[in-house]
Amino acid sequence: KFEEINSIAVLGAGNMGHGIAEVAAMAGYEVTMRDIEEDLVQDGYDSIEWSLNKLAEKDQLTQE
Repeated sequence: KFEEINSIAVLGAGNMGHGIAEVAAMAGYEVTMRDIEEDLVQDGYDSIEWSLNKLAEKDQLTQE
């Protein structure tokens, strides 16, 4: 059952992977993002942070 799923893993932190991770996190899931190199994962997290800040600037999301 879907309601029993609390966390997900996203394999790949590129454009598609970090986008999926962002949407899943916003939906309330605990998300783990993995890639072949730690730098790629950090780039993915940086992209998510940038995107969330843009949504907050447009008042589509609170800064919290």
